[in-house]
This record gives sequence, structure tokens and C-alpha cells, in this order.
Amino acid sequence: VPFVTNGADVMGPGILEADPSVAEGDLVWIRDVRNKMPLAVGVSLRSAEGLCSKEPGKAIKTIHFVGDKLWKAGE
Repeated sequence: VPFVTNGADVMGPGILEADPSVAEGDLVWIRDVRNKMPLAVGVSLRSAEGLCSKEPGKAIKTIHFVGDKLWKAGE
């Protein structure tokens, strides 16, 4: 969680579940598994099957996250 809230991309092994309709290139939201709160928005680099495969490497390119300039503009 701390990496994502600092703008890091999401790696494959960190993904626990994904909507089965997600395709590579789709916008996706990333949430904290514990409290179910959204943490970031990103672009999927894999299909839903690939996201859930635990394959190493980048799986989601983060484009917006809690606490970034866009978030703070709404405060």
C-alpha cells in the first residue's frame, strides 16, 4: 500500500483479484484489500487473467493516486 500511495506502478504478485472484464489498456482502480478504499487509478498492462496470474513485473501503470496533485486540488 505505501508504494501505491506514493505513485508506484502495481506489480503482478501484489494483485489479489481483478474484474474478469478487464482488458489490456483499460482504466482500472486500485483499492486497499483491508478497508476496500480506493488508492489509485491506473492503466492495465494485462488482461484480467494476466492480472490474477501472479506473474512478476508491472501489471498496472499508475496515473493518479491518493495525495497527488490532482487529489490535493480537490481538497
